[in-house]
Amino acid sequence: MSTVEDQAAALCEKHGARWKIWYVPRSLDGGYTWCARIHGDDLRNVVHADPAEHLDEHIRLREEDLAADAALSDEAARDLAGDD
Repeated sequence: MSTVEDQAAALCEKHGARWKIWYVPRSLDGGYTWCARIHGDDLRNVVHADPAEHLDEHIRLREEDLAADAALSDEAARDLAGDD
């Protein structure tokens, strides 16, 4: 098991170009709540997870959702433009 700093560094290395990643210590059990949001996004779109591995998975799933949304938007734009 790596330290929390190692986990944060690994997540930032993997996702840091697009995502702001941080953790919040929990006083009751000594664990951490992991958080992430896309740089520039507002705080209503924060992803939360526990443990760090789950945050990695949540980011991956959110990226898949964003890619699907972008594909649908592109398709809708082509439909509106009359391109087939």
